[in-house]
Parts: sequence; structure tokens; C-alpha cells
Amino acid sequence: MELSAIHRIEQATARGWPAEREDQIDGWHVFSGRGFVGRTNSCWPLTYGGMDVEVSIDAVEAHYRALDLAPQFKLVTGGTDPADMHERLAQRGYETVSQVAVMTFEGQLAAPEHWVDITPTVTPDFIQIVSETSHSGGDGQERVDILGRAPNPSAFGIVRHNGALAAAGLCTFAGDSAGIAAMRTHAHYRNQGLARSVLRAIMGKAYEAGYRQFWLQVETNNAPALHLYESEGFVAAYQYQTVRLVR
Repeated sequence: MELSAIHRIEQATARGWPAEREDQIDGWHVFSGRGFVGRTNSCWPLTYGGMDVEVSIDAVEAHYRALDLAPQFKLVTGGTDPADMHERLAQRGYETVSQVAVMTFEGQLAAPEHWVDITPTVTPDFIQIVSETSHSGGDGQERVDILGRAPNPSAFGIVRHNGALAAAGLCTFAGDSAGIAAMRTHAHYRNQGLARSVLRAIMGKAYEAGYRQFWLQVETNNAPALHLYESEGFVAAYQYQTVRLVR
């Protein structure tokens, strides 16, 4: 994918999944929050405007330490500026904590097979299912905070099973594209096609609003999610790593 296209998607992801705080250091975007969600607590070195890269990295590290956060960078494969950021950070003791695929889709999906309730803004039920399926209380709270900053309107979708919250997902309307996020299914409701119905419904709402280009991010070790998105026509556009200073 061309670098200009990567930059457009990266800008859309920042709008669609907004961090609590954004700063700039020598042209790099430095996002921060509670420290749990990788892409909203890392420096994105996409365009460099400084004079000394090592000094700029020092400044990023000092910024995160002042916030009592571990220094992290989000490194787009083939898209960092300067291009040798992986090597520079590895020499400093950074290690990979996640590998993420960015996938894209253009067009319209089929109709959902289950009824999906959709609202333009986040609801208490949506917050509940995200909180219940998060890795920890802190992780869940940060994601809830982010949901409260999502573009308005967007498409928050929920599927219920016999009245119980079963699956959820969000499609954010971020400028000229729409992004998929917060796809969640309770463990005992998996493998029933509920996530597929949520995906189709929220993307359908975005399509009705005029959106034709979609993107999402998924960890490369999440085989079930990758299978779902690939089977619906999403294709891998590029990848990024989140690296954290561990010494």
C-alpha cells in the first residue's frame, strides 16, 4: 500500500478511536491515556520533523515517564519516519507487545442473520458488554472512556439472546471512511454467527449514511476474528507493531 494511503487510514483510526490526550514531538503523534490500550498510549512516528532522532526519542520517553506510563511506539511496517525506527528502539531495549493487521473493505456486505439493535451513540448496555469482556477493570474503563469520545453519530450495535447481552460492535464514522472497533462476543455465545451479524448491521448503517470505505484493526494471533473478517471480504492492507521499553 502506498504511504499516502497508509497515512490516511492512520489519521482515520486516530479520529475513530480517539485517545484521551494527543501531543506532538518533532512531528510525531504522541497519544496517551490510562496506559492499557496500545494504540491510544503510544507514539506514532509517521512523519519526522526534528533534527536529531535520538534526542526526539529521549523526549518521547520523558513525556511518558512524566505521565507515569511505559514508553511505547506504534511502528507501521514500511511506514515509520525515519525508516530505521525498529532498529533504533530495539537497541534501547524495546520489545514487541502486539502485532496488528490493518484490514480494509470497500462496498456493502450482506444482510445480517440476527436482529441487531443500533444506536448512534454509546449506551449503558454497550458499556456493560465491553466492560464484561475486557482483560481487566483498567482495560475496560479505558475502552469505555474511548467509546465516550467516539465520533457522533456512529453505529453501536448489540445482539441479545433471550434478553441477555450476547455480542456488540462499533462502526465509527471517521471523516471519509468508517472504522470497525469494539467487536465483542460473550464466550458462551460464540460460534453462532452473532459477531458476523453485528459486523454486517453496523457496516450497513454506515453504508446508508454514505460510507463506502471501511477499515479495522485486529491482532494477528486472533485467528477467529481474522477468519470472520477475511470471509466477509476484508483484505490485509498493512501491519504495525506496538513496542514497549522493558529495561
